[in-house]
Amino acid sequence: MRSLPLITILGILLLLGCSGKDRITVDKIPPVSPIMIPHLGDTGDGFVQHNNQTIYLNEDNNGIDAVPDEDWFQISWEHLLDTDLDYIRIFRFDNIYNQPMLIDSVKYSNIDYYIDDTDTLFTHRKYSYFIEAIDQSGNSAVSDTVTYALISKQILTSPAYDEVTDPSNLTFEWQKSGFVSKFRLLIFDYNHEEYWHYDIDVAFEPDFFSVAAPVGLFEEYESDHIYWRVDAFDTDYELDILIGSESNERRLYLAQK
Repeated sequence: MRSLPLITILGILLLLGCSGKDRITVDKIPPVSPIMIPHLGDTGDGFVQHNNQTIYLNEDNNGIDAVPDEDWFQISWEHLLDTDLDYIRIFRFDNIYNQPMLIDSVKYSNIDYYIDDTDTLFTHRKYSYFIEAIDQSGNSAVSDTVTYALISKQILTSPAYDEVTDPSNLTFEWQKSGFVSKFRLLIFDYNHEEYWHYDIDVAFEPDFFSVAAPVGLFEEYESDHIYWRVDAFDTDYELDILIGSESNERRLYLAQK
């Protein structure tokens, strides 16, 4: 076997000596603590102040809220600034069982919201949520907590799904479900942006409600369909919290468009 030159051997020994002194740098810096967005209001409330900014409330920026699909919650948080986040852990607890429960762990992908579609969520129960952000080195940071509660969804009766309707003679009807102190009829355009709303403060307790669309409401409307739903609100004094719900949505075709 051919021996290595002395200078080569010395070079190898020098490299081994240096490498033995070097240490692998380990990231021990935790992520910035996430900031949850509380319930700021509801679609139709208009402008609100949050974090020294004026924002126009819609379905995506009003914080923890009910959703139209089922008795579920949508939670959201301020955009996370760390660039090495790996995943988010979602925790929930309520006023009955005050022990936080891990309900999901999701890969982080720049999405700043989460829908809790658990089938066992109850109305008139205060639910609280927080999240934990974990980076690729295993460091973590826990957020603050947000809280909300649901009431029963209202039952839409007329017009029905996809019903072709004369927009100059359009009346929205629904059946009341549970105790409610305020209704908000919402109409969304084809982009699912708020087009019109109408509030009803409930001073009496009928079983059915109806609202006629104002004459000319759709005169300059640029599409042949809308979406509509009814939100409901109340104050639960036992829970000491504002509570709300969003009915299932319906798509409606306008015959003269």
